[in-house]
Amino acid sequence: MATLKKRILQNISQAETISETTSQEPPITAIATLILDNKTRSIPTSAHKVRVVEYKTTYRRFTEFIKRLKTLKTLREYNEILAELTDRLVLYRNCIDDCAAILVQHLLDATDPLIQTAFLNTLKIVEQQYPTSSIKHSNELLNLGKQTKSIKVASALLSYFSILPMSSPVDKNALARFAIQYSTNTHVRIQLCAFKLLSTLGRVSDLEASLKTSIINKLLQAIEHDDARVRAEALRAMVDLFKCKVGLNSSYYSSFVECLQDYYAEVRLAACEALFLLGINTPDSIVPLGLSTDESSKLINEVFRLICDLTNDEAKIVRVQAMKMIGKLCRSGVDINLIHQTLDKKLLRITKKKAFIAKVEQLDSETDDITVHDVTVDAQSASITAIGPCGALISGLEDEYSDVRAAAIESCYEISCCYDAFQSKLVEYIVSMFDDDIEHVRLLAMRTLGKIARGRVLSGEQVLSILTELLSRSYDIRSALHDILRVVRIGDPDTLFKLFHRLVENIQRFKTDTYSVLRCLRELGQNNSAFIALLLPKLLPMHSYLDVQEPQFSKIDHTCALILVLNAALHHPSIVAVLPDYVFRHYRYLRTKEPELTPNLQTNFSDVKFEIDASLPITIPSSHDAFERILKLSEQSQDLHANDRQKFYRNLAAELHKVAEMDVDLLAISECISLYYEVLAIITYQCNTRTCLKALSICKRLLTMFHGYSEKQLLLFQELHLYCHLFLISIQTKLSTNARQRCYKHIQWQREQLKNAGEQQQQQQQEMDEKLLHTNLISYAQQYISVMSKNILSNKTNMFKANNLIKMVSVTFLEPESNIEHVLEFLPGLSVSIPCLMNGKNLSRQQNINIKVTYLDGQYCLLPINDDNIRTLAEDNSLRIDSKVTFSHQHWLRPCYATFSVVLFPLRSQCFVMDINDEFVEITRPIRVLLHPKYLRHRLRKKHSIDEQSTMSATTVEQLDIAEDDNDEPETEWLDEAGVDEEETGHMDDDESEMDTSQDDEQVEYVERRKTPDSDEDEEMSY
Repeated sequence: MATLKKRILQNISQAETISETTSQEPPITAIATLILDNKTRSIPTSAHKVRVVEYKTTYRRFTEFIKRLKTLKTLREYNEILAELTDRLVLYRNCIDDCAAILVQHLLDATDPLIQTAFLNTLKIVEQQYPTSSIKHSNELLNLGKQTKSIKVASALLSYFSILPMSSPVDKNALARFAIQYSTNTHVRIQLCAFKLLSTLGRVSDLEASLKTSIINKLLQAIEHDDARVRAEALRAMVDLFKCKVGLNSSYYSSFVECLQDYYAEVRLAACEALFLLGINTPDSIVPLGLSTDESSKLINEVFRLICDLTNDEAKIVRVQAMKMIGKLCRSGVDINLIHQTLDKKLLRITKKKAFIAKVEQLDSETDDITVHDVTVDAQSASITAIGPCGALISGLEDEYSDVRAAAIESCYEISCCYDAFQSKLVEYIVSMFDDDIEHVRLLAMRTLGKIARGRVLSGEQVLSILTELLSRSYDIRSALHDILRVVRIGDPDTLFKLFHRLVENIQRFKTDTYSVLRCLRELGQNNSAFIALLLPKLLPMHSYLDVQEPQFSKIDHTCALILVLNAALHHPSIVAVLPDYVFRHYRYLRTKEPELTPNLQTNFSDVKFEIDASLPITIPSSHDAFERILKLSEQSQDLHANDRQKFYRNLAAELHKVAEMDVDLLAISECISLYYEVLAIITYQCNTRTCLKALSICKRLLTMFHGYSEKQLLLFQELHLYCHLFLISIQTKLSTNARQRCYKHIQWQREQLKNAGEQQQQQQQEMDEKLLHTNLISYAQQYISVMSKNILSNKTNMFKANNLIKMVSVTFLEPESNIEHVLEFLPGLSVSIPCLMNGKNLSRQQNINIKVTYLDGQYCLLPINDDNIRTLAEDNSLRIDSKVTFSHQHWLRPCYATFSVVLFPLRSQCFVMDINDEFVEITRPIRVLLHPKYLRHRLRKKHSIDEQSTMSATTVEQLDIAEDDNDEPETEWLDEAGVDEEETGHMDDDESEMDTSQDDEQVEYVERRKTPDSDEDEEMSY
């Protein structure tokens, strides 16, 4: 230790930081490191010049980086080391300020402009990832910019200054003058960087007013630049200033209008945004003279006409932006007549005819050869504006690009929110978009209709568009249609009856839509009660004089009809008088099971047939009573024999499963106690190795899938988990090293959890012999079982109440919801994937959730689900997960089955796990899919072509026999079986079976030579 201290002091004395010169600042490149032990805390007298830091790998890596920088000479070497720094920048996060200082120092010392540019680009990346790390050096860099003559260095400096936060203590006025100086440079690259910096500085509040005026003037001058990139960047800078309400002036209107005729699409797009901001911020301004035919027109109306003109622009990005702005301008006070013109196709046709007539009149010769048919324009139509608004939204809804159509739908929603007079026409246009080819356009149209069509009547043709999409494979589309049907009314009873059958078919095909469809039927019954009264004989089996056979309540079509009819009876009293007797019996059960879907008819109709008491609350008393009764009944378990107690626990678990199915509010607590009873039933009587492993998996499920336990409840399940583990050890005769190590760690982990336990647990732990733990683990486990069995096996359900805040994690596959019937084909060596849609409830961000893909040979892989795949649902506070399942296997040369499911990893603080990467709980049912190689079809086609040949030589037969003997491997069977399976599936797409690579052709030829012994004998006999 003394030698180490001497070396440290010797290094300190030789360091550059302990320089005696006080006139200059100490160099930044040298950093001394002191290591202080616990015994000696003395610090040298020169410690005020030395940075005392903790010795870490980060600083050692940083010093090595400094040493390497001193030895570099060429640009290539500098680029390599700087690229390495940016790739591993996270490793230098503890000394990021020192990194920035070193980069600035070497930047100022360098003379080559290319090397300076490399340092500036690296400094920019450092500033983007770690803001304010290099702000204190901004003045030095600004002085470098004033002195440099290199174009690349100047542009890199301007780009670096544009990313600095404006709240930093930097001289903004000096930066603005620096940017204005370079904005008139002849090089386009420098001008673009200067305009980006000016747009940032122009929004600063403490900038001088004269400089703001100079910035706006420079940008206006750049709008007329010869280079289109400069014009576009200048307009974008003006847009950024207008968003902060800086420089807004209607006098710039003429300059922006001229830019709308530019040949460059980016210029037109930026000019459109500038006009939009000018219109919504100064709507009542007067248009400059000579730029409008109507002198009294407001600025916002003229801007609206110009933006409507851009809906016919040749560039897609311009049309999309113009479509979005139409709806936003309508909220700012555009004339209602102009809005009406955007929705009228007739005005568009009249305008086109007027333009055609004007062209015909300008022709000087051969006018007789041109005839105009049915062109009639009256005096009123002649005053209609011939530009812009005429049919703008209609043309957007019919555009060839889906983004333009989606933007037009959004504008339709904006208009409907402002003007109720256009809602009926907008509903018609939006329903027509249900037949769009692109799914996201259809989905947007459906969601928009659900927002604006509340209380409106849909005609039969409009409902037919909905019927065709109710069986779509997209869950989002079906859910959006259900939302529409909940808020609209149907125009005629026949259409309502067709809709009812289609909704029943929707439930039968997609089980996950059951609750959504039942809610839809509830609203349909309340909104269309008059039509349902007419359809009553078709919906329910009934007769005026005779008794009819009572339908089975388990059938989903009868349940749907009951919900529809009972909700209609709430608003139509005559329905109750004609209902058959079995409806009232079914009503009582349905009211108890689904109180949210079934109305309370007792409060509205005083009829003896109902035979029920007061209205049932949302929380079902019967389910809560059953839950409390089961908990009280469980107290009698201690008086039973072990065999009877085991049966008793299993019966209690089955009853709690039924309670969980009855009430969603009691689902988590009922399932939790039910699993607890299952574990007690296993370890109470005749527990063997197989059942003990099952009990261990249930304990891990209790500690993984459920959260919200109290401290006592969590400790109960943790002790039960350790008890099952030691019970498994106690019934073994020989233990492996891995089993011993796992048991030791579990005991140690449990003791850390028991530090805050009660006196009883600590006393019981002290009664056990600690020597056995390290000498004979099996004897220790047997002693632990005998000591702790009375405490663990005693029923402790008195800790649980119905109002406990216990939540259960659940994930449900929406798409696909069952085994995939069609075959997934792949090319050997490549992977194949399918999309999947899931709905998760009570997921915690602390737990990892993955998709597990398992193959036939037992191998599996885990596909993580990131936050990007998760979006929040506002309806039931659950999470919608959009992901995909990728299948990739190293033995992929034959057809095979694979399954995938969702697995959840436990938390180390709640459940003991040996390896967090290998221990997880499967929380969904596995879904199976058949994977099939494509090249086998090519082999079958080649085989048929060989069989059609006239003869085969004897030498060929011998070669085939030799090849068969040489290649007699187990793979022969599954190759022929794969061919037979493919013939049965019937997937014989010749186009897809063609393979372009020579490697695949060699595989096909190799597979062709492989035959079964039976087929070879048949060929020899025929020969």
